[in-house]
Amino acid sequence: MTVSTLFTDAAWKAQDRTAGCGWIIHNPQERETTSGTSTELCVASPLMAEALAVREALLHAKALHLSNICLKSDNQVLVKALNSKQHPVELYGINLDIENLSSSFCSISFVHVSRNLNSAADALAKSAMYYLNP
Repeated sequence: MTVSTLFTDAAWKAQDRTAGCGWIIHNPQERETTSGTSTELCVASPLMAEALAVREALLHAKALHLSNICLKSDNQVLVKALNSKQHPVELYGINLDIENLSSSFCSISFVHVSRNLNSAADALAKSAMYYLNP
């Protein structure tokens, strides 16, 4: 079984409630790495920004027809919520979207990684913020 790894991260700017999301997808079967970014408006918190980054990464993994996913985030609160399926009130809708997307894959796991192992996704998220707010 080939497992693709997704690294996700988000950057959030409190002043205007904008977020930059970044993700990197390592697909060992195709021996390729893809990445992406998005900018989100009206984001209530850094935790919500992290959840939006996960949702965007999963949408892209689904579009790539990946079947076995290990999603890695440096946000321990979010990983715990996704694994327990006990969603914080502020994330309820987004986490339900993530749960529904998760059913698109044969297997999926959510893993916490240290911030230093997620630096490439962090850089993408910050770059998405820069293009929105130069």
